Amino acid sequence: MDILQNVMDSSSHAMFTMDRQGIVTHINQQAKERFGLFNHSLYAHSAGRLEPGDLVILATTAMGADDGNLTPEDLAVIGIRDPRLRPNDILAAVGVYKGPGVKPVYKYLRGGESVGLHLDVTFQGVPISVHIGDKQVAVEVREKVYSITYFVSICQAVILDHRTRQVKFWEEKGYSARKEGLGSLLRGSTYIAKDPDQEICVVGYHFKDFFEGELFEEHLRQVLDGQAPGFSDVAYEINGFALLASILPIRDGEEIAGIIVKFRNIEDIRTTIMERNTAIAAAERKYRESSERSLPEEEGSLQTYGSSAAMRAVRRRAYKLSQMDCNIFIIGETGTGRTKLAKSIQQVQPRGGPFLQTDCSAVAPGLLEEQLFGREGGVPGSFLEADGGTLLLDEVGGLPMNVQAKLLYAIRRREIMPVGASTPVPVDVRLLFIAGPELRDEVDSGRFRQDLYYRLSAFSVEMPSLRDHKEDIYLLANQLTEQICQRYHISEKTLSGEAFSKLINYDWPGNLRELENVLEGAAALSDSDIIYPEHIHLPTESAPLTLRQHLRQEEKRFIQQVLAQCGGDRQKAMKQLDLSRSVFYERLKEYGLR
Repeated sequence: MDILQNVMDSSSHAMFTMDRQGIVTHINQQAKERFGLFNHSLYAHSAGRLEPGDLVILATTAMGADDGNLTPEDLAVIGIRDPRLRPNDILAAVGVYKGPGVKPVYKYLRGGESVGLHLDVTFQGVPISVHIGDKQVAVEVREKVYSITYFVSICQAVILDHRTRQVKFWEEKGYSARKEGLGSLLRGSTYIAKDPDQEICVVGYHFKDFFEGELFEEHLRQVLDGQAPGFSDVAYEINGFALLASILPIRDGEEIAGIIVKFRNIEDIRTTIMERNTAIAAAERKYRESSERSLPEEEGSLQTYGSSAAMRAVRRRAYKLSQMDCNIFIIGETGTGRTKLAKSIQQVQPRGGPFLQTDCSAVAPGLLEEQLFGREGGVPGSFLEADGGTLLLDEVGGLPMNVQAKLLYAIRRREIMPVGASTPVPVDVRLLFIAGPELRDEVDSGRFRQDLYYRLSAFSVEMPSLRDHKEDIYLLANQLTEQICQRYHISEKTLSGEAFSKLINYDWPGNLRELENVLEGAAALSDSDIIYPEHIHLPTESAPLTLRQHLRQEEKRFIQQVLAQCGGDRQKAMKQLDLSRSVFYERLKEYGLR
């Protein structure tokens, strides 16, 4: 009993071993399957080579890649002499091998263009159809289809005998290991016979007889010579397959007796990513549904970004305030979803009437007073237009002092004084205010009225920054990526695990808005349906947090949650946190929570 062979056959990895001379000593079933060392075709053909007059049908997804190093010059033997053809072009063609005077039929696309090439022709009385798709290449001859699936690149060739016009050869998976790439055949190489369930024996032969790849061969040499201790999970191209392989030495005492190679197909890794994302999405959905069930049904109708504890606290407080018909102050950094929350409050509140929104930062300071309060005998202004309903004032931190005074008057008296008017006008308006955390500094510096600030903050909701509820990033990134793909009409894309790690390790000073912008760029850069970390461009790379930094971050988040739960009542929060007054206010100052 060969114990090593049994262990290898029970592994989920494809594996083979070789001795110091490079002779293959063991190979498991998975490796045989992966490299096409089994012929699973239902058909058979004899060994041979191309002969003059044979009809050649070819379909290559990238000329020169995984096709026996096919070059435009090689195509001359089937009558194609086109100076426009280049390496890496996508080509579908039908021609006669060494058949002078016989004009070929072909189509091509430049490498990198969308894959989707079709060629339908009746050539010398034979109906032929060639299709090059995104993951499969197929050649149909007299209603019999010869197809190969691929991940990176592939070349399918079907040869018809010059005498009988019957199929005498076609490519099967593993043609690189058999040295039967089309370029080699056109240059005179032979091909071996195929039979159903035929197996190519590689044990006892040098690995180069069946496996080729420049970087792979170089790393094998380095490990055998002791120049490298081994390689783990390196991306290689072996026989045209994109693989992730590990090369490990087999030692006999201090000597290197051989090598064991184990590898996975990169397409299998893509499947693993999809399975992982599906499992995480299911767990996240279950967590979110559980979180939603813990809220009263009405609160669940109020929309926020995320389902973390911090965002659930925001939603709970916002919903309670929405039902009180009081003015509400929403404070938070730009891009945290403040406007979305304000509009959601307007939708769930009992109050009806019109809804108006004014961005105070977008109106010239000299025009803002008239924009809000109107002019006697002229424009009515936002307050009167929203009478009986709700008015959202965005970025109130930049209000000029004269407008601040009139706003304070409107809040206290529930009436406004239009520009040029001598008598006030009563209004019934619910006000929703939005400002950034820097508003507190504006109060301290005297640029914003303290009495107005206290009026605004009486009923407040504080939106946490994205860095303070990173547990929502997975959900948000998936949602935003789906929306981005729909918006720009591009194929569905999924983030890899390393891409998510890169997102989570970043602090997001621009919050959700920055996250969306980064994902838009990543979706545009990714040519595949997987977004990898190299597609994610961040202004600065955040170093991994130390234990102390992580603990400080968690302490800040917890204090924010308690403050939110206590409605901003610092005395109540201090008591709940069981902190002395001096320590409590020291923490507020340290974390910028004044």
